[in-house]
Amino acid sequence: MKNLSTRLKAATAVTMVAGLSLSLAACGGGAAAEGDGSLRFSWWGSDPRHAVNEAIIEDYVAANEGVTIEGEFSDFSGYWDRLATTTAGRDAPDVITMDEKYLQEYAGRGALADLSELPNLDLSKFDEATLDLGRFEDGLYGLSTGRNALTVVVNADLFEEAGMEIPDDTSWTWDDYYQISKELSENLDGVSGSDYGNSPDGSLRVWLRQQGESLYNDTNDGVGYTAEGAESWFEHLLKVRDEAGGTSPSEWTEAQAGTFEGQSFPTNKTAMSWYWSNQLGVLRTASGSDIQMLRAPSATGNEADNGMYYKASMYWSVSSQSENQEAAADFVNYLANNEEPAKKMLVDRGVPVNPDMAAAVRPELGEADQAVVDFLEEIESSVATSPAPSPVGAGGVQDVILRYDSEVLFGNLTPAEAAEQMTAEIESLIQS
Repeated sequence: MKNLSTRLKAATAVTMVAGLSLSLAACGGGAAAEGDGSLRFSWWGSDPRHAVNEAIIEDYVAANEGVTIEGEFSDFSGYWDRLATTTAGRDAPDVITMDEKYLQEYAGRGALADLSELPNLDLSKFDEATLDLGRFEDGLYGLSTGRNALTVVVNADLFEEAGMEIPDDTSWTWDDYYQISKELSENLDGVSGSDYGNSPDGSLRVWLRQQGESLYNDTNDGVGYTAEGAESWFEHLLKVRDEAGGTSPSEWTEAQAGTFEGQSFPTNKTAMSWYWSNQLGVLRTASGSDIQMLRAPSATGNEADNGMYYKASMYWSVSSQSENQEAAADFVNYLANNEEPAKKMLVDRGVPVNPDMAAAVRPELGEADQAVVDFLEEIESSVATSPAPSPVGAGGVQDVILRYDSEVLFGNLTPAEAAEQMTAEIESLIQS
């Protein structure tokens, strides 16, 4: 287990990065059709997302004479390795798909353009609360693609096979969660009841919010939790492992370093897990099973205490290094305010926060995507205020949390030791 960090880094280093180049010309044009609109557009994700982005690029280029767009994509971990390298070499893509974990990191280092200063980007359909999630200091450096929430996902087919009912997620407690997970493991051959979450920082955020704490403090210059809060998180992981029929630590950590489709939940080896709501469709496709979303359990059984929040699924950002910021902003405007790309993206990047785009995509949604929209609407009354974007320096915090989760699960550290060391490491990242 002591070599887990090395293995994770090695897995990241060999990530395959694919590229596409679309350079089509056609009659007609838009604001960017000035003959100098050569752009690069980067994103991460699954094969279906790649295909959708290719189609969006093709449509845009066909309608804007003189514009060329080269796409760059990879899986999530490889994406940030590549972006860090290209940004350091002053060769960053013009239009960057950005994540909450890294938004302030890149904005704080001057790598992103202030979107509010780009005149051909229409922000009028986005409310202030949405725009605030993309701000750093006095600038706007990311425009939300949509919203989602971290949910408990359950494999309804495995529940049926186990002869068990799906719980009432408006009132279930952590004790219910542990007992259900234990019974699933006992009733299913070769299937774990649950695992330790697919988003280490997201799961920890929800847990801490239930304790009245937060991952980062209000001034974004340190952690916002107590030692007891962090210890209770690690104790929870041990309870899943020891009492609730949880996935083996080795299977879970290896899956975290592999592909999305190869993780234990998408391969029907785990009956409950934690994923973002916009991943419902790909989970159903990968597993071939009836996957459903549930609210997080809480200590009290009151859904208002479950710590859930809306997160900007991802952001559109423009590189400060771009020599074609006007053309880049026009493309972002197309992505954010045009029905045609919205109908292709649907809710893969979260439910659109532009209300016109949300209305446009709704009739186009399949059953899984409609379930996402309905779920996010159902939890709205109990969702707490969204946290601010992660502070500068926090881009590596997810890996830090994953590493300490693993150290505890493998018995290398006690919850108290892990809480102390993790906190020191997170604060060092931020303060450096």
